[in-house]
Amino acid sequence: MVVHLYQWGIIYDPQTQKRIKCNVPMKMTTNSRSEGNLIQVSCGTNYSLVLDSNHRVFILGDEPKNGRLGQGDDKTIVPTLTLVKGRLPPIGFISCGPSTSILLSTDGRELWGFGKGIGYSAQQILQSNESITHCACNENSIIVVLNGREIMERRFNRDGFTTEWTSIYQLNDSNDTIQNIDIGSSLNGFVTEQSHVYLWGSTVPIGKVSKEENFRNVSINEPLQRDLPNNNNDRPVQISCSRGQFHAHALLLTEQGCIYSMGSNYKAKLGIDADQSFTGEWTLIELTRTCPFKIIAAGGIHSSALSVDGRVFTWGCGSDGRLGHSEAQGHRYLYKEHEPRPIDALTKQQVISVATSYYHMAAIVSQ
Repeated sequence: MVVHLYQWGIIYDPQTQKRIKCNVPMKMTTNSRSEGNLIQVSCGTNYSLVLDSNHRVFILGDEPKNGRLGQGDDKTIVPTLTLVKGRLPPIGFISCGPSTSILLSTDGRELWGFGKGIGYSAQQILQSNESITHCACNENSIIVVLNGREIMERRFNRDGFTTEWTSIYQLNDSNDTIQNIDIGSSLNGFVTEQSHVYLWGSTVPIGKVSKEENFRNVSINEPLQRDLPNNNNDRPVQISCSRGQFHAHALLLTEQGCIYSMGSNYKAKLGIDADQSFTGEWTLIELTRTCPFKIIAAGGIHSSALSVDGRVFTWGCGSDGRLGHSEAQGHRYLYKEHEPRPIDALTKQQVISVATSYYHMAAIVSQ
């Protein structure tokens, strides 16, 4: 099996040595030998982070500011897949914010990171006696979940951390645990084993279908519970929150592969009736009744998902090539897809992992 990384949207082209708007997926090259296969990808602003089956971490991108490329400085551009600098332990999970990356060790006891607020090279930022079961980062903070129940946070700015690790929330039900968590630019959420969905942040969607967007500020200390209605036969398993500060939205994936969306339908990114500009309720994306999915990834003005049969679907705004469709050529803000549509260039290949930032997307493809 041969595995490659593809990118599209606003990316760095090593051939021309320029940042380009790539409307269809482009295969990336590597300058590091690896006997392992690529298994997970995560996207930040102008860079992609990749994990292989040998628990090594690779990166590529063209914006080294604040050390976000993990090469030991803020000047080195990485045009091909390159190992992150630093003596890392075996890594089992990766997560990117816009300018910061975090890496969770395979034993779930060490969290490493680099980029904005941390440094130019990967360094340990947490060693825990308890199991770190989940982690995520956004523009200004990092969160971890300890033992599936307690959420800890550490905040930072450009110069580094501004707080120590602080406990900000703990599940009240001792019989429940956090199954999945995501923090976006202004909306955050988590899903529990007992099928409960919680949201918090500065733009939590509120209200029924409306022509006007309606959000409220919700503290993590009292997250808003927004469970799926009548969910006895299908459990939510993953949540993905908007990478954009404005017009926030969220996607919710269920055990049976259905996708629900909520929030702003700006640029048709909810994948529902185009006449609905906003919904504060979970709304089923109809295609997913018959085409099951296994990964969801909410961008800023678009959305994406990976189907069970290995196809990448995108919808919403296609400006700058972020949807991966050739029809976007020549358009800036006029091109939209109102319903999930598979990317033609990848339909005959098996996609293993998919991720998105605000400006670009990346996928690990088996050929």
